[in-house]
Amino acid sequence: MSEEMETKMEVVEDTQENMAEVTAHKKSELLAEHRKLTAKSNDLVKKMQETEYSINFGSKKIFDRLLKFLEKDSPWSHTTAAGLIMLYHNLREQKEITKDKEFDGVVKLRSANIAILWQMMTRMTGQGFFEARNFVELMAAVGEEISRAVNQVQSDNQGLRDIHQELAKLDQILDSGQYENDTDEEDDRYKIADEVDPQV
Repeated sequence: MSEEMETKMEVVEDTQENMAEVTAHKKSELLAEHRKLTAKSNDLVKKMQETEYSINFGSKKIFDRLLKFLEKDSPWSHTTAAGLIMLYHNLREQKEITKDKEFDGVVKLRSANIAILWQMMTRMTGQGFFEARNFVELMAAVGEEISRAVNQVQSDNQGLRDIHQELAKLDQILDSGQYENDTDEEDDRYKIADEVDPQV
């Protein structure tokens, strides 16, 4: 038997094994697992929306400089305007903390705002020596902190990405119809939610 023919036979065998594995699933089990993963995904999303990350700005002066930049000079487009507004409001919430005499330079930002802040800072532009100096001081003070927080957010989001991959596999099996139909249970995977959580 030729090498090409052997390869084709292996592909056919693998396909048959995969089909046998798929048809071994029961619809009731697939739907139950889908509901379980969906609930877990929703819980993780809610937790991620509420999680705050500490960023050490070092001083009120650096914090105020960033806030002023976002308020007056930050470039935006139709794709970034909403993010800028959300970030600005999150920072304004923290403004009161910075007025405390014992302010230690640490403010808390929600996870979505960490990524937005990093994008805004890496797109900062200006003119002249003084603006350049202010930007370099800002990046020196908080650049590493924000980069670390971005990495932490991405790491925390990995669990959600893993769940979505598993849900996608289940969707493929359910959509293919290649399962043992052991229930009359309604497939409600694509039912529209009654309410959308506005917090991001």
